[in-house]
Amino acid sequence: MAQRKNKSSRLARKVKRRVIKGIIIPLILLMFAYVFVSAVDYFDINVGFDLDLQGYGIFELFSPNDSGKEEETSMQKPPIVTEGDEVAFHFIDVGQGDAILITTAEGNILIDTSEKSEREALVGYLAEQNITSLKYLILTHTDADHIGSADYVVENYDVENVMMTDYDNVTTNTYQRLLAAIDHKGTNVIIPELRYTFTLGALQMTVVGPAEKINDPNEMSLVIKAVHGETSVMFTGDAESKSEAAILKHWSAADLQVDILKVGHHGSSSSTTDEFLAALSPTAAVISCGEGNDHGHPHEEIVDKLTEKGVTIYRTDKDGTIVIISDGTEWRVVEQ
Repeated sequence: MAQRKNKSSRLARKVKRRVIKGIIIPLILLMFAYVFVSAVDYFDINVGFDLDLQGYGIFELFSPNDSGKEEETSMQKPPIVTEGDEVAFHFIDVGQGDAILITTAEGNILIDTSEKSEREALVGYLAEQNITSLKYLILTHTDADHIGSADYVVENYDVENVMMTDYDNVTTNTYQRLLAAIDHKGTNVIIPELRYTFTLGALQMTVVGPAEKINDPNEMSLVIKAVHGETSVMFTGDAESKSEAAILKHWSAADLQVDILKVGHHGSSSSTTDEFLAALSPTAAVISCGEGNDHGHPHEEIVDKLTEKGVTIYRTDKDGTIVIISDGTEWRVVEQ
């Protein structure tokens, strides 16, 4: 009897080992592979081949910024209505990134496209506004939270011009996908010089920065001033203190003064210096950032600085998408 029990015990152990080797170990390896692929996709690591989980990687599945997004974007809202020569500036709630839509009677402009993981929010909002074509797709710089869905936009919308920064020391998969999409569609590319100006009807857009060459992608962000009659808006991308200082050397305070400031680098303390803020002297500021983001944006000192200057602050993490409409004389914030 004892011998039979020993044989049964040995057999059970063999079966157990085979189960572990045949099922559990492959599952563990598969899990590690999924985590690796998710990390490569989420952090935009160049590994020599393309990976695209389209927002379904493990890091994005457990991101607090995505909670409730699917439910929110599934309910389409009516488009914002403008009249005549009015211009609408839509600061789209795309989490920890930038995406700004400008709609005019003569055409549309999109500034940045946020992270790839926020594509559903971006595309859903463009659909709400009945956007199928863009006169200009402006990409302030090459960080993934600004060009994450740029390749998709180029491929799926009628884009006449892509305006890009003069900083191409980039090897990320996101950037390579963008270049491939531009090449495939044959889209016109503009690398603007300082003071480059273009118009859409009564709207004038002028490149204010980068005013000098700085070997940093954030500092080489396109900084553009929009003027519509008596209303003016400054779009800053992720420009930081060095770029702001260079701009101040090349432009007078009168040239830089605006009504509305899109705060640089999501409200980071590395941007919006005292000197730059004093020159712009905005009435209102918009901060694009994700709720509970890991960077602590906007930083407390920037919020305090704007508040002390009497600047009205709008934040996508608290207010959602912010729409400002200008009739050329006055501007107003539209309730969403």
